[in-house]
Amino acid sequence: MTSLAGLTIAITGSRRASELAHVVTSFGGRPYLAPTVGIEARQDISKEAEFFINKILEKRVDFVVFMTGPGVYSLMSTAKNIGIEKKLAEALQQTTVIARSLKPKIALANHGIKTDIIPEENTAEGIAKMLRSFSIAGRNIAVLWHGSYSPLLKDDLEAGGAQVFECSTYRYSLELKESGARILKMMGFKYIPPNEAKVVKLIEDISKGRIDAITFTSPPSVRDLFNIAESYSLREPLQHYLNKEVIVVAVGPSTMKTLNENNIHVDVMPEVYKMGPMIKSLSDYVCQADPPKKKRKPV
Repeated sequence: MTSLAGLTIAITGSRRASELAHVVTSFGGRPYLAPTVGIEARQDISKEAEFFINKILEKRVDFVVFMTGPGVYSLMSTAKNIGIEKKLAEALQQTTVIARSLKPKIALANHGIKTDIIPEENTAEGIAKMLRSFSIAGRNIAVLWHGSYSPLLKDDLEAGGAQVFECSTYRYSLELKESGARILKMMGFKYIPPNEAKVVKLIEDISKGRIDAITFTSPPSVRDLFNIAESYSLREPLQHYLNKEVIVVAVGPSTMKTLNENNIHVDVMPEVYKMGPMIKSLSDYVCQADPPKKKRKPV
């Protein structure tokens, strides 16, 4: 496939950057790697994690929501360290397990835990809407968060009469800390750590017309790009060129929402929220008879 031949595609994700670069290459494109986000394990997590785990072990939880794959590995690692990994896996089989996407589902399956539900809309709003479709008044719901937190889910569920327990085992970071690297290695990811200088260079290359399309695979990858742009007084130029000159690609609704919140219009989003379909959708966009955004020549 050569439908992206001659085009330079920026990759802002860190966790599966090499894999995404391979997909871009298979379509004939030139991958430009400039990851904007890494992760670091929280050092203050033990008491919070043990409280969260004990709620599940005490069978006081009706639903458990896993927002992320790395969070699953980190939580199960905590359980293993205190000798209750098997008990936790068994207890989770006695409740309704919800995985936000295939990533936490796969991580759970690797620990012998079956996922009962994957919501059609995997944003916090979509998960809240799905849970509210059940009778949640008086029910207990546990939520294991990814690296960024939104109070919306808890507020919405509590408004429906549920009691919510939350936990987060890692944070997003502008660096890939050693603790975060260990989590990703456990998951089998070939990660590429973020580098602020590379991100600044990406922003400069966008303004010089050297980037034809840019891909975003998570809300943090958007936020951290704009945080860096802000710190170098490059936010407005970045917004201008992304909206006028560069094809902006989002993997799914939550990522698109974060781009919209930063006043960026999304040109491409796949119907199936995965990397392969994302690049195929970009290819389809480029192959239109007269795509709204065309390739620019470097200046």
